[in-house]
Amino acid sequence: MRPKVVIMILAIGFGLLGAMLVFKGVMSGNAGSAGGQTPATQANSASPSAATNGQAVPVNPAGSSNAAASAEQMRAAAIDKELAAIQELVGGADGDNNPTIISALLDKVVYPEPTVRAAALNALKLLNDTNAVPGLQQVEKHIEDPRGKVAVLDVIDYLNLPNVTPDVPADIATNNPGITIHPRSRHVR
Repeated sequence: MRPKVVIMILAIGFGLLGAMLVFKGVMSGNAGSAGGQTPATQANSASPSAATNGQAVPVNPAGSSNAAASAEQMRAAAIDKELAAIQELVGGADGDNNPTIISALLDKVVYPEPTVRAAALNALKLLNDTNAVPGLQQVEKHIEDPRGKVAVLDVIDYLNLPNVTPDVPADIATNNPGITIHPRSRHVR
């Protein structure tokens, strides 16, 4: 076949397909009206008083998109609340209450939202407390998501790393700019 004929057949095919889609959209738009009433004034059959009194109850055809938007807003608010709780837990760590903070963070590691799980794992990493390892190992056994399992194992490996500066005084370990160490001696100046 010649290229002109092939292009013409394809153009006609796409034109017919577009016409069918437009026709289907027009027909499905009219299928929602029952008895000449518009969807905004249909009687609510779930309400017996409205159906028997002949009152029209407004129906919101776009209500499903509003419900989806409000559900998304509620989900985002719940995530923000959990993230704020994680930050509050990390901010309240003073060494004496670490077991309660660790158990609260371990509860957040199994939260359904990935951002909350990642924040909880990061908080456990920041605490750098090896007492979290047994709890993380228990959580890891119950996680089915391979990426989540790897993230938990990474935190376990990080917490099991040896401390590289165990005997360094706190003022040197904090990178205090006012303290310098002479390069050829171990004395602080």
